[in-house]
Amino acid sequence: MITPPSPEAGSPDPAAARPSSNDVVHRGVRWQRASSGALRWWHAEEGRWVRYTRGADAPPRPPGWERSRPAPSVRLERPPWRSPYRIIPLVLLALVIVIGVVQALRGSGGQAAAETKAAHALIGKCLVQDGTVGGEPRYSAKAVSCSAVGALVKVVKVLPGTPGSPACPLGTTSVQLAYNGVRYPHQLCVVVNGGG
Repeated sequence: MITPPSPEAGSPDPAAARPSSNDVVHRGVRWQRASSGALRWWHAEEGRWVRYTRGADAPPRPPGWERSRPAPSVRLERPPWRSPYRIIPLVLLALVIVIGVVQALRGSGGQAAAETKAAHALIGKCLVQDGTVGGEPRYSAKAVSCSAVGALVKVVKVLPGTPGSPACPLGTTSVQLAYNGVRYPHQLCVVVNGGG
């Protein structure tokens, strides 16, 4: 049987070694614990020290040595309130809320202004019929010259399309062209084109 080297230089017999709290014989097996908490045991059959790892094949550890490393003394703390880990999500949330409120309050103002400009640009121009909807003629939103073939109606006046707005004058017909994003497009007061 091979005897383990002792902590004292020149002393091959483990029994001759000076006993300490970090060097213990338990159930006939010599154990040592380093100041870092690492454990090792003397494997007599192989004649070498074996580092103890949890789950590995090893003899029972000495009583009180169940933990191979001392418990950490560092207490985990939550970051302070002004930590970037807490402020950045709050800032992003506030930014998303502000953008949503601005978009909700602004509504379709951009589309409504574009529709108003496009409707007033049609005054004095003619429209071509582009099919029917519910038995009523549907007109193309693209204006054509009133001398062009197929120009059926001429826009003479533009009125607001909101409920309660004034109606087109006598002798004209009200037409509304759908415009994406606009709830109440303008009324186009049209007359039958006599030049085409």
